[in-house]
Amino acid sequence: MNSLDPPFDRDFLDKIPAGIIVLKDRRIYYANTKARTDLNVSGTPKALSIDQFVEFLAPSERDKFTRVVANTDSPLPKESEWQALLPDGTTTWIQVRVSPIDKHYELVLIRHIGKLMQIRADLDATQKQYHDLFSKSPNFLFIFKNGCIDYYNRAFVEKLGYSEQEIEEKKCLPTFFVSPEHRAKIAAYLLETKRDLFTGKINNANSIDRQLFFPDQTTELELLCKDGNRIPVMANVRKLYIENTAIVQGIMVDLTPVKQLTDLKFDFLTLSQHTLRTPISNLRGHLDFYSSRIIEGITDEEKDSLELSMLSAFGRNLSQLETIVNDLSDIAAVRMGKFKCNLALEDFVPILQQAIDGLEFILKRYRVHLIIEYPSTPFIINVDRIRMLQALRNIFENAIRFTGHGTVEIALISMSENKIARLTCKDTGVGINNEDLRYIGEPFMTFHPSASQLGLGVFLAKQVISDHGGSFRIESNGFNQGSLVTIELPLSIPPDQEPEYSEGVSQITELIRQANTSQNYVKRIDAVQQLGKIGLETEEEPQKILTVLEHIILHDPDRTIRNLASNFYSKIKSQTEEEVSSI
Repeated sequence: MNSLDPPFDRDFLDKIPAGIIVLKDRRIYYANTKARTDLNVSGTPKALSIDQFVEFLAPSERDKFTRVVANTDSPLPKESEWQALLPDGTTTWIQVRVSPIDKHYELVLIRHIGKLMQIRADLDATQKQYHDLFSKSPNFLFIFKNGCIDYYNRAFVEKLGYSEQEIEEKKCLPTFFVSPEHRAKIAAYLLETKRDLFTGKINNANSIDRQLFFPDQTTELELLCKDGNRIPVMANVRKLYIENTAIVQGIMVDLTPVKQLTDLKFDFLTLSQHTLRTPISNLRGHLDFYSSRIIEGITDEEKDSLELSMLSAFGRNLSQLETIVNDLSDIAAVRMGKFKCNLALEDFVPILQQAIDGLEFILKRYRVHLIIEYPSTPFIINVDRIRMLQALRNIFENAIRFTGHGTVEIALISMSENKIARLTCKDTGVGINNEDLRYIGEPFMTFHPSASQLGLGVFLAKQVISDHGGSFRIESNGFNQGSLVTIELPLSIPPDQEPEYSEGVSQITELIRQANTSQNYVKRIDAVQQLGKIGLETEEEPQKILTVLEHIILHDPDRTIRNLASNFYSKIKSQTEEEVSSI
């Protein structure tokens, strides 16, 4: 054995594949072959100084290392990590472990840990990504250690309404955010977890690496927010033991949307039953009444009167059933993306007038006074007449139905330099509470006990207006304060502008445009005459022609044109009624 100073053996140290340096009184006394190679030092085994070792370190580490070695009042750190320079100028990391031999000598082990540090950096980056992901998760994520709150994500704080300081102050009372009826269950679970650890039950288990996992457990409970509101959640938890630590980690999923959907389905079934029962009961009542009168015996004159009354009642109730079925069909089309509007340039005013004309029965039923204000000039927009009529009737009927013995005002004006048509419907009815306004337009949503429909009218109206490139909003100051519906649609042609007709437009559509919008007196007369002849000689779109003629009768400034339109209107109306009666 070729000894240096006992207890060192130079040959043995040189055979070690790791860098070994022997310090004597804080100075380098010997460096083995591996250390000299790593530090690029040639010569005798003692040909190495602290200054040379410092040069081996990265510039940012040198002053700190020099101060640590020079401070003889404190022992060298048993383990430390330093950034070092490689011969090619790149940097790496080394780990320095110091083992005291006696009061003079210390053995220093140097390990290259560049790859280890890279793995650690990658793990830290991955951990940060997961931490960011957990923090932004909409679900409640939490970790309990030995019965105390150790981690929670952002959703936990935001939804419950507690501040981080309040949670920290109560972290050893983890049931404070659980509703009172569920606290005992949660407290018993956490207590059992701690008791198993401290009684030795877990320590005696056959665990791997002192870690023991238990299966997940799932339960439903309610969380108590700071403001007193409750949040139903589905909690999935797992407990595990690591050394002397009992850990409960888990996730709580907010069940509020699920509960709302369940309630919505139940309300829909209840409302559907009520809505369908009304017309069916009416039909059954009229049928039973008519049957009883036939059994009792009635005259031919009474029979004709009863049949006419019954047919009228059947027609009204079947129309109501048809409306319900059509609304359900439309909402299914919306869900599947098949609800489409076929747009064409038309005057919006006759469409509005037609929608208002169909309100006569419901106005009498609810005893509502209707005030109408719209201009005589045409409002040309890209519109699907059938869909728009459906939307307008839904809005107007809602206003009338929830007003009752009040007033409904309908007005149409142009806005923003004649580029927008604004339609308003203001009522003096029951109004809408502020907290319910945000749900306006949701399917199957009704906000008043007197609602007898499925709550689809506003939803479908909003869809139609949106498909026309318009906007829809409802305002109300609260219960019994009435409501204001505002619809804005883009005008294709300003009210005071002569339209330029495009090729490929149908004859009736172009004649309607000329009759309504032309500033040329001769063109308007000719268009009215041609429309009248078409209405009398063919069966093509008689209702559309009647609506246009009606608009001309009401609004055209020229008496001759109004009289001409009135003459054709009477003839076409009479002819249409005769055809229906013959059928």
